[in-house]
Amino acid sequence: MQRKKLTWWISTALVIMLLALTGCQAVQGLDLGQAIQNSASIQSAESKGSLQMDIITGNTDGLPADEKRLIDVLHHVNVELKSVKMQDKQHISVDGALNLYSKGSIPFQLNINGTKFTIHIEGAKKPLFFDLMAAKPGLAGSSSPSLSSEMQQQLLKKAEELWPALLKFFLSNAPNPEHFSVSSVSEPVNSETLSMQKAHIELKGNELVGLLKTFLTNILADEKGMKELIGQLYDVLVPVIKEQMKASPSKSGVSSELPDLMMAYLDNKTLAVEFVYTTIQQFLRKALDDWDKNMQKTLSSVSDSQAKALLSDKTALKTDVFIDTDKQIRKVNAELTLPITEINAGISALKFTYTSEIWNINKPVTASVIDTSGGVLDLSKISTNNDTFLKYFNKDSTFYSFLKDDLKIAKKDIHLLMSQGSDDDYKFDSSHPFINEDQVSMVPVRFLSERLGTQVKWHADSKQITVKDELNDKTIILTLNSKTASVNGSPIQLDSAPILKHGSTFVPLRFIAEQLGCKVIFDNKTGSVNITR
Repeated sequence: MQRKKLTWWISTALVIMLLALTGCQAVQGLDLGQAIQNSASIQSAESKGSLQMDIITGNTDGLPADEKRLIDVLHHVNVELKSVKMQDKQHISVDGALNLYSKGSIPFQLNINGTKFTIHIEGAKKPLFFDLMAAKPGLAGSSSPSLSSEMQQQLLKKAEELWPALLKFFLSNAPNPEHFSVSSVSEPVNSETLSMQKAHIELKGNELVGLLKTFLTNILADEKGMKELIGQLYDVLVPVIKEQMKASPSKSGVSSELPDLMMAYLDNKTLAVEFVYTTIQQFLRKALDDWDKNMQKTLSSVSDSQAKALLSDKTALKTDVFIDTDKQIRKVNAELTLPITEINAGISALKFTYTSEIWNINKPVTASVIDTSGGVLDLSKISTNNDTFLKYFNKDSTFYSFLKDDLKIAKKDIHLLMSQGSDDDYKFDSSHPFINEDQVSMVPVRFLSERLGTQVKWHADSKQITVKDELNDKTIILTLNSKTASVNGSPIQLDSAPILKHGSTFVPLRFIAEQLGCKVIFDNKTGSVNITR
């Protein structure tokens, strides 16, 4: 099983990596690699586009109704980016819509301000907000120091500066696939017709292993480029490493040769670059020496049909890239088909279609803002489990229906063992349901309610329990030793009164479960009960 997972992920990684890196050597006077670098260096622009996913269905006869419904909902999904405004690398806005074949359109707006993301989805009660820098690095209780906010900002800035060099290195060594052609065309971009060169690329999954070998061979031969890149990485990373080492000094009285050895490399850029380059060079040379034999052995031993399919001609990419006279990419049309081989999936393939066009390159552009005067929902400060997340959306909205009815993010399945009587001293009686003298199944109200994502409060003075279920808009009030309950203010008679047992309040199981929107199924053979919402 682990080997299957490994080979699948290796194949997927090959697909993703090489789809991004192929077709970068100059063809017929067109330097696509340079055009990609130019696009990566754009400081401001406007654009629009879309990303569409189509599910090509297979045999769905054996699928449960819920899975068939989900395939029907997701079989044609389109994320439409109607307007993307990049004011600069730190300030970007997106006005778009999630279009679902069977549900309609769900408009959204996104604003990026540095590491701060604000998104408003139609149907949300407030805009959602999160800050990448607000996430606490490291584990709770860890003694490892985290990076200071200032150092994190510096690291992000340096990484942004490093990106063009990193991109240049990989693009300059990326090989072209067999099917790569260039032609002169006239194409509209934002209603303006431009004379451009079109690079047409076609790539099959069975070409990927050979392209990867060429790519690694090119890297091995590019000593100058590799050393320059390592040097730039040194300039970015070493200050961070040194700060971390200073923040966690060795314990007093304990000597270690490792930090001294590390400092020798960290303080000498030439030495560090040479060491890293030699290590990478030796690794690549060893991998390439036996590449054909090892790859043939690896691929022939792969029993995972999905991995084999991804590396076959069933995986196919077709893309058209349009470059203007300033060597800027102005338009992209791409189509990627990925086969799915799992027999019981009900899906035979996934087809992705991507389009984009860009204008006002490096001209004044102002990113749109989202109105947050009414407040935001800070995702770093609120509970975002599946049940509570739904309450941040209006119940009559398409997005709420999509999450709850189609993705079923609030679905719960609880399996409980039954104790056989009220006098049973089963050690888990505080959480297990039991059958009382009235032959009524009793369940601990807090245990069940909290598993279903509701709020439970105990009022000692009145001996009442309040269960508030925001998902179903219900407030249930139960009184200890009373057969009368209240649901949204209306009295309801119970089959048995709530009681206190082992420090927990037990209530009639079927009543509380059905009021919370659950189905209850008893299994007398196993002495258990299944509760499903």
